[in-house]
Amino acid sequence: MPKVRVVFFASLKESIGQSEYIADLTLPLSIGELKQQLANELDKGQVLLAKGIQSSIDYEFARDADIVPDSVNEVAFFPPVTGG
Repeated sequence: MPKVRVVFFASLKESIGQSEYIADLTLPLSIGELKQQLANELDKGQVLLAKGIQSSIDYEFARDADIVPDSVNEVAFFPPVTGG
């Protein structure tokens, strides 16, 4: 079971109460499934299930349906990004 560094940015970090978490993964696993896993493991993890939460896998944008690869180092979650 690989361990992966999960990082929370901006308001997610404040809502969850921590900036990162080391998660045990059972692969294959999609980003959406990882969100659900974290929602169950973290006291305030339900915030990850809110609409619009963005993610990345090793610094590349990822969607909920994307599969976390075996070689993953980091998954990050952040609130919706707006342009300006």
